[in-house]
Amino acid sequence: MTMSKLDRLVSMINQISLNLASNGSEDQVSVLVAEHLNKFWSPPMKRLILSQDLNSVGLSPISVKAISHLRSNDH
Repeated sequence: MTMSKLDRLVSMINQISLNLASNGSEDQVSVLVAEHLNKFWSPPMKRLILSQDLNSVGLSPISVKAISHLRSNDH
């Protein structure tokens, strides 16, 4: 079974969140994750993750906060 694009993105952002978790509080890390996504993810990748219901795709709590930061800075 192959992973969908969304599944891969969720896996990637959760891994980024886990890798950065030792860099401060959950709020601080979520900002770092959002900065990473903004800097390194392509616009289509960001659009896909930003269009999701964050509580139903398997994101970690830090990842949810990171996406919320991206949403608030996306306008």
